[in-house]
Amino acid sequence: MTRGTVALATAAVLWCAFLIGTTLTPGGPEFTPFVVHLPGFLVAPVVLFTLLRARSNAVLCLAHVPKSLLGLGFAVAVAGWLFSCGALTGRPGTEMLCTVAGLAIVLHVAFGLIAVGLVRTGR
Repeated sequence: MTRGTVALATAAVLWCAFLIGTTLTPGGPEFTPFVVHLPGFLVAPVVLFTLLRARSNAVLCLAHVPKSLLGLGFAVAVAGWLFSCGALTGRPGTEMLCTVAGLAIVLHVAFGLIAVGLVRTGR
């Protein structure tokens, strides 16, 4: 199940990054708010399962993540945070979509990296 958590978190981050990418192009498609809120709702099972498995060893699990993956995750989380706080935005009218997608990226990356550490430790 932990591998499934990693797969779910990765898929949600890629989907949110795709949504943000479409807001940056001038001729990109318009999405309804539902398509960005779905990964937001998927944060709950990722967070709950990861916290139940890691408990107080969450920081220790991060120590088992390869440094290259940890660096990439940190960079993606910072980019998501910039979209979440409004420092970066797409086309006018897509601010809410970028905010929710950025927040979903930050949460999925953080708990996805903990889940990767759980997989590597065999828990």
